[in-house]
Amino acid sequence: MLQCGAKKVNPVEPFVTSLPVAAVLPELLTALKTAPQVLLSAPTGAGKSTWLPLQLLQLLQQGPVAGKILQLEPRRLAARNVAQRLAEALNEKPGER
Repeated sequence: MLQCGAKKVNPVEPFVTSLPVAAVLPELLTALKTAPQVLLSAPTGAGKSTWLPLQLLQLLQQGPVAGKILQLEPRRLAARNVAQRLAEALNEKPGER
């Protein structure tokens, strides 16, 4: 399991590389090459649900990473909100992919 720590996070700018999970992206990619699944533990606002899936999607489209992105959220409302936010970032409707 990868762990990412942060003390202060700016939730207003979720797609910038200053998010704490940006620092573990290379390590995450290395782990994905050697394991079929990787768990990431990071504090709220670190970019796990918004920034990281978009980065992984971009890598999937470019080819260096193969597979699917599965994202778990603890509540239905949280899952819907994240789906809406990611769809907006991709100029799509939730569920189009």
